[in-house]
Amino acid sequence: MKKASVIIKTTLILFLITSVSALLLAFVNDKTAPIIAVNESINRQNALKKVINAETFEDIELTDDLKSIAEKYGCELNGVYSAKDADGKSVGICSILTGSGYDSGLQIAVGADSEQKASGIEIISSNETPGLGQNASKPEFREQFIGKKAGIGVVKSGADDTQINALSGATLTSNGVTRIVNAALEIAQKEAE
Repeated sequence: MKKASVIIKTTLILFLITSVSALLLAFVNDKTAPIIAVNESINRQNALKKVINAETFEDIELTDDLKSIAEKYGCELNGVYSAKDADGKSVGICSILTGSGYDSGLQIAVGADSEQKASGIEIISSNETPGLGQNASKPEFREQFIGKKAGIGVVKSGADDTQINALSGATLTSNGVTRIVNAALEIAQKEAE
């Protein structure tokens, strides 16, 4: 009899503790969710401004056609934006995609100018290996993409106008970044049609 009352008492105490914890977590989530959303929006705007010279970015609907382009390259389409200058004239298309290199979670913003050539890339988040794949965020790697159209290839060295040189020791990352950039440039071509 005593054993049963101890079990019931312990169960009620644990239930009370988990209920209070759940309520506290819900309260904290309710208070921080808007702040997190604002910070994500600011980070997205900053990344977009780094990849193309524009004043504003307008959301473009993520149609099945655009999503299928991203899927063809093994990517997830997070957003497509029309880049506008101060007069409201379109200067290009920006895309944010997530894919994988050596590891998953490689999120990149890619700008494409009015000729659907890469105007810049910015790595928003990466789980790549420090000292190897993380070097993809260095300007000397990212700048290889500028001015190139979709169909970019990866070589170990001696890249031509349609290729980039792979990062030493990080071929998987180089291929992953290139897949994301190719997907974004093809999306820009589709939007220009």
